[in-house]
Amino acid sequence: MSDRSTDPDCQFLRPIGFVEDEPVLAVLDYRGLHLGNRHAADPGCHDRRFDAVVSVSADAFPLTTHHHPLTDGEGNDWAAFAAAVDAVRRLSRTADVLVNCKAGVSRSTAVLATAVAAERGGSFRDGLRTVEAARPEAVPHPALVELGAVYLAARG
Repeated sequence: MSDRSTDPDCQFLRPIGFVEDEPVLAVLDYRGLHLGNRHAADPGCHDRRFDAVVSVSADAFPLTTHHHPLTDGEGNDWAAFAAAVDAVRRLSRTADVLVNCKAGVSRSTAVLATAVAAERGGSFRDGLRTVEAARPEAVPHPALVELGAVYLAARG
């Protein structure tokens, strides 16, 4: 069995529909960025504070300051994806930012990987490695990976 960190062509099952019952708060090793699930954006679930919370779920959560709804799959508007990435890039330059979606596995992962790659001048895969180091369960939907690649080609 191959390890996904060494075999980028390996296929993995995505944990669709899975949401942990507790907050997921993963700290990226880059500019005060955090990745979380829906419970991470609920002040009743933990005592962490963020300067900004970018929610890419269909629903905004109690701590959400910037709502950019995306679907976990195909059918996202490129401009909506780009707006979410642009918000994370802009906010991360001066603030501690939580980016969250329902499970903290796909949508938030894709947006964060794209933002990190764009800020560092790297590839989507480079950005994803940074996210995976903090959240090994991170597996963005292929359609979101494609949007990330398009963003980097257009705006990098």
